Amino acid sequence: MFGIVPKLQQYVCAWNFWPAFMKKFFMSEKGPFTIFFWTPLAKWGISIANIGDMRKPVEQVNTLQQCVIAWTGLLFTRWCFIITPRVYSLVICNFCMAQTGLYQLYRKHQQGKLFTR
Repeated sequence: MFGIVPKLQQYVCAWNFWPAFMKKFFMSEKGPFTIFFWTPLAKWGISIANIGDMRKPVEQVNTLQQCVIAWTGLLFTRWCFIITPRVYSLVICNFCMAQTGLYQLYRKHQQGKLFTR
């Protein structure tokens, strides 16, 4: 089971119809056969769901959840500049996640309900 991704990567790159730039993308350390490609895609789901929650009344927004979303976004935005390879799509994704969490907390603060669940 281990080592299936490199074998799959070699198998896909062996197909002759791929242009050279696609083969280079597939073999890169930020390509679709690495976690660095798929993580931003999954994290965008959190940000999009949080944007959808902006239609909810403030009373239904969970303060602790939004604190965690904001903190995770800020923490991993910084962490993305430390790890290699630098994946700027993950930086943007984490930054947007932090902003959506902070905006939800701002909404709660405006209503004076920041410290209520």
